[in-house]
Order: sequence, then structure tokens, then C-alpha cells
Amino acid sequence: MPVLRAYRGFVASLLLIAAVGFGWWIGRTHSTTRPASDPADADESRATDGQTPPSPPRSVAPGAFPPNRPLPAPQRPLREVLPDLRARADAGEPNAACRLAAEMEYCDRLATQLSNMSEAMRPANAQLPPGTQMAPELQAVMRQNLQAMSAGAEHLLQESAHCEGVALVDASRRVRYWRSAALGGNVMAMRHYAVGNAFRMNETLENLDDLRVYRREAETFAQRAVAAGDLPTVMALAAARSPNRPFRRYLLAQAVTPDRSQALALYLYAQTLMGDDPRFSPSRTFVDQAVRNLEQDLDSTSVARARAQASDYQRRQPTLAATVRGAPFGHTPDVQRQECTPP
Repeated sequence: MPVLRAYRGFVASLLLIAAVGFGWWIGRTHSTTRPASDPADADESRATDGQTPPSPPRSVAPGAFPPNRPLPAPQRPLREVLPDLRARADAGEPNAACRLAAEMEYCDRLATQLSNMSEAMRPANAQLPPGTQMAPELQAVMRQNLQAMSAGAEHLLQESAHCEGVALVDASRRVRYWRSAALGGNVMAMRHYAVGNAFRMNETLENLDDLRVYRREAETFAQRAVAAGDLPTVMALAAARSPNRPFRRYLLAQAVTPDRSQALALYLYAQTLMGDDPRFSPSRTFVDQAVRNLEQDLDSTSVARARAQASDYQRRQPTLAATVRGAPFGHTPDVQRQECTPP
């Protein structure tokens, strides 16, 4: 991936400067040659990396999805497994589409972080005027900051090796892979797409057409994940349904109609799924309070209707989905590359 490669090279150069010139932070001066990424090099890299953006996943009719096959180990470099993943995702294989979308998100996030790191490290390696003296306390602070930035940059460089030589897909294609995986029944993709995590704030204009589709079907995907016992989606849909939202209005909240009775039913179902599991203790406190608040706001008929709906949820799926690891509230974390294959 040309952009990621450029940032890797630039951050690596800054790390080298930091290592060689570290003594400068304690009062000595030296000359520094600041590296810069060359647009011509990036163009040449695009022409020689051998990667072409994949086509959007084809439309697959419900019930006609290919069976899921084992996915490659997440530790393998993406360039080694990309052709197979892409072919399987384009054919409609749900788990492969989920994995490919998650890989593309992962690499895009690393590219952004490397870009931010390169900008953050520029001032740290800037040259002070000759003869500049710093107080010992400031020397210590700057030394610690440089060490922390260097460690963070080194970690990013190690992670980004996974994406080396891979061209990212555009935002719309990535969203369509998430949707394809969700249509095929991958519960993690249902969650990621339904709660709106497939859409990035800095890509909104690129995703306008896909957001129109999302608005029509977000609740349907969320209900499918709820029916599978996916607790994070239960929590997200309950928060979206509740008119008393203590957090920002995420996309799912903008795609559904507020309904206190439905929100109460979902929170009651969340209580059942959590049970007494200590993993969910912080979230359980929040849910218990949400239930009390909603019961106070509703009349007895609406509360009875909510309890009946919660019982129906529990009857259809009384246990957690196997993929559930936590019960977040306020924001649903992104699906990670290794989570696309059910345990």
C-alpha cells in the first residue's frame, strides 16, 4: 500500500533521528536533515506494488451464500492471503467478507495512526537555536516524551508490517463487504454494520449512497443480531430506542424510532443474557438503572408489553452468542480481524 509504505518510511526515519540525536535533548545542539516523503516515489510505488483494488462484492440472493470455509491465520501477512480472501468475499462467503472488511479497516487505521505519528514527531526532532539551554526539569520531560513517542512509533511500525504491499479498498467497497457478510449471517458483521461502525466520520461524503441503504435496513440487521443473542447489539439497540440517551446519537439511533417500551424490553433481555457473570458487572449496573428509569416513565400496560417482549426474546435465544466477550455501553467497539470466525 503506497500511502502506508510512505508513512512507514517517514516514521522510521524520524525514529532514526531520535535515536542518533537523543543526546541533543540534554542541551547539546546538532544539525538534522529532515526526511520528507516524495510524491514521485509514491506514484512509482503505486505502479509497481502489483495490487489492484478489488471489485465490489457481487449481489447474492438470500439463501444462496457459499458455505464458510476456514479462514487463514490472522498472523499471516495480508499480502499472502489477500487474493484468496478477496475471491471468497466477492463470491459472497460471509466469514471471508467479514475478515476482508476488518483487514481493510485495520490497515486504514494504521495508516492514519502512522500519519498522525509522523506529524507529532516532527516538532520533537526540530532543531533548537544554537546555545539554547534548558532547565533540568524540562530536559527530563522532553526526554520522557521522546521515549514515549519512539516506543509508540516502533509499535506502529511493527504492526503495519502486516499490511505492507497491500492496496486499500475505498470506503464504499469496505462497507459493502461488511453488509455482504451481515446478509450472509455473520453475527459480528451484523453487529458492526447495524451499530454503524462500518461508516467512518472522515468518510461520510464517500458513503452517502450506502448510508441511505443503511438507514432503511439498520434496524433489521440489529434485530437479527439480537435474535442471535449478541449482547453488544442488544445494548446498542436498547440505547438507540431509548429517548433518554445519555450519550451521543450514533448512527443506529438516527435510523430507528425512539420507543421506551421497546428499549425496556431490550434492557430486560440484556439483564437475562448477563445473568450473574462478573464480566458484565459494570454494564449490569448501568442496565439496572436504565430499567428502573424506563419503568418509572411508562404506564403499567407499556411495562407489561415490554416484559412480554423480553420473554419472547429470551424464549427464542436464552443464551449469549458464542462471540460475545463483553457488554459495552455508550459505544460498541469495532470488530477485530480475528473475530470474524465464530469460536
